[in-house]
Amino acid sequence: MIEAQKSKTFRKLFHLYNKYWLLRRSFYSVNIRGSFPKTNQPMLVLVNHSNWWDGLVSYYVTEKVCHHDSYAMMGEEGMKKFPFFRKIGAFSVRKDQPRSILTSLNYAATLLEHKKAVWIFPQGEERHLEERPLFFQQGVAYLLEKKPETIVVPVTYYYTFTHHQRPELYIDIGSAVLPATTNRMSRKQQTSYLEQIVTNQLDQQKNAIIQNKLNEYRPLLNGTKSVSEWLQWLKPSRKDR
Repeated sequence: MIEAQKSKTFRKLFHLYNKYWLLRRSFYSVNIRGSFPKTNQPMLVLVNHSNWWDGLVSYYVTEKVCHHDSYAMMGEEGMKKFPFFRKIGAFSVRKDQPRSILTSLNYAATLLEHKKAVWIFPQGEERHLEERPLFFQQGVAYLLEKKPETIVVPVTYYYTFTHHQRPELYIDIGSAVLPATTNRMSRKQQTSYLEQIVTNQLDQQKNAIIQNKLNEYRPLLNGTKSVSEWLQWLKPSRKDR
C-alpha cells in the first residue's frame, strides 16, 4: 500500500494549479450547497463516483470548504501513474486483492482514530452518473465498526450541460449521519442504509437541477467566459451598424 505523505508547500501549489488551470478552464461554474459539520470527531465523507474529475473536485472542496485534515482513498494503479497525489493526502488501495483492501481500510481507520476526515468513493469504481442503485461496497461499514464514533457526511456531485459549451457542476453536502444512527446496525444494514441516503440525495439533487430550483446553491468557482458570452460581447451595437 502507498501511504499518504502530505506536503504543505506542494498542496498550496497544486491547489492553485487545480483551481486556475484545470477547473476554471474546464467548467463554466462549480456550485455548492450545504456545509460540513464543525466537529472534533472523526469524519467519513462518502462521495458518488461517476468520472475522472471526482478526485480533483474533492481536493478542491477540501481546500475551500472542508476545514478538516482530509485524506482520500485512491486506486493503486492511478497512484503509481500519478505519485504526486500522495502529497495532497491520497493513499492507495488494490481492489483486486482482499488483503490489500484490508490493509488500506485499517490505514483509513488509523486516520479516523486521529480524528481526520477520510474521503471514500464507496461504489469502488467509476459508474455512470445515472446508474441505480449505486451499489456500495462494505468497506464503509467495516470502518464504522472499527471506529463507531465516526460521523458520516454524504456528498454528491452532479455534472450537467445547460446554456454554455462547458459543463456545470453542482455539489451537495448532505446532513451528517451521527454514530447513534448506525451503531446498532449490521455491516449489511449500514451499507444498505448509507447507499440509500446517498442515492436519495443524488436523485433529489438531479430533480432540483432539472426543475431549475437552484436558489440554495452558491457559487464555489466561476470558470472563464464561454464562447456564447464572448460572441455576445463582440456583437456590434446599433451605433456600429
